[in-house]
Amino acid sequence: MKKNRLTEFFKDKGYYVLLFVGIIAIAAVALIGSNLSSSQKDKGEDFVDLNEPDDNMAAENDNNELQADNNDTSDQQADNVISPGSDNTTQNQDIAQNDHLLEFDVFTEEEEKGIDLAEVDENTTAAIEEDRDKQPAVETAGAAVKNTAPLKFDADAGLLWPVEGNVIMNYSMDHLVYHSTLLQFKVNPAIIIDAEVGTEVKAAATGVITDIYVDPVTGLTVAMDIGDGYSLVYGQLANVNHKIGDRLSEGDIIGTINEPTKYYTVEGSNLYFMMLDGEETVNPMLYLR
Repeated sequence: MKKNRLTEFFKDKGYYVLLFVGIIAIAAVALIGSNLSSSQKDKGEDFVDLNEPDDNMAAENDNNELQADNNDTSDQQADNVISPGSDNTTQNQDIAQNDHLLEFDVFTEEEEKGIDLAEVDENTTAAIEEDRDKQPAVETAGAAVKNTAPLKFDADAGLLWPVEGNVIMNYSMDHLVYHSTLLQFKVNPAIIIDAEVGTEVKAAATGVITDIYVDPVTGLTVAMDIGDGYSLVYGQLANVNHKIGDRLSEGDIIGTINEPTKYYTVEGSNLYFMMLDGEETVNPMLYLR
């Protein structure tokens, strides 16, 4: 009887019973899910997602890459250091030497051409002396200096140009100048004035002829005392109709221009004009007016 009642109860109320059981089940599932979510949230601070990059690790990687780049640069610099005996070592040494030369050393043109000046000058001097020994003596009859008024050189008034022409080689005792005929560099104690053969040569100042001689370099040469310790030398002359002791006034004709000696063939015909103060040569350009 009792069994029949339960059967009828479930038969009539079974729908409600199942609905109640379903609600209970849903509530239980929801409660369990809520607890699990809270638990995971509390543990989130300690959870590390391996798939997401860590900022500290990224910074460390950047530092490592920078270190690696620096190492590569150091390696390249080390590779650029030339070992002794290599071709690049010689190049670097040459560059260093060139820098040294540019900064400290000044080479004259004759040194750049590799000319041994001492040897060339010695050989030239020997050749000149040998030629001088072969020159004939100049007739100097009546060589006694006449007793005339004493000479006085007016430095302020200066010197008359002995010939008109261009100076083709300047006076130079401090620096070497190139002698085209000799193909060498030498000092030049005179000025070389361009002049045609046959041009009259005038006395640059009043003076007395003290010497007339033939020199292998300057040819027929006349030396004159002009007073106060000064003297003038005229070279490459011809047709000198004077003798030692003759007194010439400024502008008087000494002679004419001759063919150049073999020491001036390239320069051409010229007047060799030298000025001395005592035994020392001076630059005639300082006095020519």
